[in-house]
Amino acid sequence: MMPKRRPITVAKAHYTPSDVAMYAGNPLIEALPPRLGSKLLRQRLTVKPNSPHVGHLSLSEREESIHTLFDIRLLSQQHLDLYYDMYSMIRYGYVHRNPVRAEVVAWSYDIADPSVEQKEVTQPLLNDASAPTVADALFLTGFSGNGKSTMTEHLLLNLFPQVIEHTVADFDEPQVVYLKVDMPHNASRGGLISRVLTELDRVLAATSYGDPRYRDVIKKKNGDHIKLDAMMEVLITACNRHHVGLIVIDEFQNVKVASLRYRNEMLQLFDELANQLFIPSIKIGTPDTLMIFDNARHKRRLGKPFELNRLNEPKTWERLLTILYDFQPLAHPITRDDKIDAALLHLTAAVPAFVLGLWEATLIKAIRTGKEKITLTLIKQACRERFPLLSTATRNIHHNRRGGYADLLTVQQYLAEDNNALALKHLNQFAEKAEVKGEAASDVIKDIDSSFNAAELNAKERNKLLDIKKKLVEKSQAVLGPQTIEHKAT
Repeated sequence: MMPKRRPITVAKAHYTPSDVAMYAGNPLIEALPPRLGSKLLRQRLTVKPNSPHVGHLSLSEREESIHTLFDIRLLSQQHLDLYYDMYSMIRYGYVHRNPVRAEVVAWSYDIADPSVEQKEVTQPLLNDASAPTVADALFLTGFSGNGKSTMTEHLLLNLFPQVIEHTVADFDEPQVVYLKVDMPHNASRGGLISRVLTELDRVLAATSYGDPRYRDVIKKKNGDHIKLDAMMEVLITACNRHHVGLIVIDEFQNVKVASLRYRNEMLQLFDELANQLFIPSIKIGTPDTLMIFDNARHKRRLGKPFELNRLNEPKTWERLLTILYDFQPLAHPITRDDKIDAALLHLTAAVPAFVLGLWEATLIKAIRTGKEKITLTLIKQACRERFPLLSTATRNIHHNRRGGYADLLTVQQYLAEDNNALALKHLNQFAEKAEVKGEAASDVIKDIDSSFNAAELNAKERNKLLDIKKKLVEKSQAVLGPQTIEHKAT
């Protein structure tokens, strides 16, 4: 699966002098956009797509217009808190990296000098009593489909320029405010370093600085990567040279299904970035990812947990339903219906991606069947066809039995993105660790068959799926009566 190509925003530096002593005179901080208040944030970032008029559109045009549902952005208080945390992390991360201080410039030269052992280079301003012991880190978590990645990108793209071009006499370098990449499927440290440097190349290519081609520096003539330690030195030098303010790693749950060696190497990478450069980081992953790191030190490096909730808080859920009912490009739009409201909550557990996906699937089904009207029956049919694995996962989420069932949401998400390999990896994780027996296991097998029915699997993936189903068949032989997923008495 190819990495996502994100828009690049470049801005000329506009400086706002700061009255805060530790920010004053630092162009990396004074060129950042001002922090916005909650009212202006909601106005600027809330997105409500308009429902198209039915009359002048063909059936295919109406179906295409329905996809704009996924443009909906509904801000909760948590989203505002995420922005404020993000802003503080970026700003404070630059405090001890002021590029117009002579000692910082000298330190930067040492960092870039291959003859100098980087572990022996100490950032001069870190001798201050106010210096942090480690860079800020945030572990943004929540169910797959909860909008972690979408909202993070929405905040970054709309509230921060990705690059600020400085033009003052004593500082005329580009400042890369943030980089965002996806964790490789096998969570290899070399793969992640390569992705970060390739993204840095892409971002700088859009500026007057041009493409530095760091991606080539870390490769040998035969195309293989150079040694990991050397790759790490290139990464540290590049991030420091271009004043990277924040590194965001998405799909961090891939660490969960990686080998122990790769998992430990990945944590070492973030240790080095935090210790040597003090660049803040945000890792985005599912809740159970944090649980595999039982070492307190590792948890600190992963970051302060920030769990993004579902949209089931009454006011937020009400706002979302209002937007959905306003979006019905059908001949016979319906008014609010309590039974349909309850079904949407029950079937999707208020996970944003699945709420929007189910409403989209229902609208398309209403058009294709000629009914031109949303009904409870149509919603249930659309859910069975679009999200077969949801029934098992949401049933347990509603009963606060999350456990390994969150893996099924992750599997469903990867299937929707046609990423069969990662879907199978996380499905295998579920089959091995989830406490599912008897009839519950049989139900999961049926859901798996429905989910993978339309997937184009190669021979290796088909064999993997068969192995997973065998594990679940073994569990289905154990009958636990009231311990089954649906808590039925036998």
